[in-house]
Amino acid sequence: MYKAAIILYFICYFLYVLFSRVPDYFDGDFAKGIVSKAIFSAAGHHPEVFVEYKVGSEAFQYKTEMWFLTSYRPGQIVTIIYDPSHPSVGSIYSFIGYWIKWSELFLTAAFFIILFLAAVSITGKNTNEIISSEQLKNKRKYDD
Repeated sequence: MYKAAIILYFICYFLYVLFSRVPDYFDGDFAKGIVSKAIFSAAGHHPEVFVEYKVGSEAFQYKTEMWFLTSYRPGQIVTIIYDPSHPSVGSIYSFIGYWIKWSELFLTAAFFIILFLAAVSITGKNTNEIISSEQLKNKRKYDD
């Protein structure tokens, strides 16, 4: 049962991630962007990354305060995914940051753990011990 619950969690999380990204992966286009500024905000205790990218002849700037696995440096080239109908709506296309967002991952994992522990406490612990034939014969079919 534990394996089934974990597999169900991953399937639900995968489907949620696949269809909830903004800009949408299936409708979005890609462009190359250049990191113009990458600093750590001491006041807010988070990184700030500014990326400039062009769509056609228009220039746009994307700002994020998300934690990534890599640290970006000014002048670094990154891939931006943007909405073709609204090119100002964009995001850095990376596994952690676009597909996996830390807040969503921690929130869904905490929700899963709470519900899993509730289910275990309600149903009781499963036992794998062997029941002897005498215990089986004396066992009542239904509990009163």
